[in-house]
Amino acid sequence: MNHYGRLALEFSQRHRPTALAAIPDPDLYFARIGEEIAAEVIRLRDEILGPPREGEGPEALRIRSSQAQAAAAEVVLSQHPLFQPEATDLESEDWADDPDLDRYYQGLADINALGEPN
Repeated sequence: MNHYGRLALEFSQRHRPTALAAIPDPDLYFARIGEEIAAEVIRLRDEILGPPREGEGPEALRIRSSQAQAAAAEVVLSQHPLFQPEATDLESEDWADDPDLDRYYQGLADINALGEPN
């Protein structure tokens, strides 16, 4: 399991215990998820980095690549469904007095449900 898989597993242990309990083989699942996240981080890093700049030396490229890697990891992890807390039971809340808030929380619940393991 790579770094991203361990991060996802640790996050799930703390913030998604119900979803984690439903995963039959967490080690295999998070190893696979870690590889998927790593591939997405690399893809986004390369997109952010772009080609070497004219006159850019190896050290400048290394620094820019490191910065692109950090930015890509931040974006990918912040948007990945497994790095969102478990959805709460919004049906127990009464948002009828504020339809905008009701739509907002229902939208969040729908987004969080996308990350639930099948």
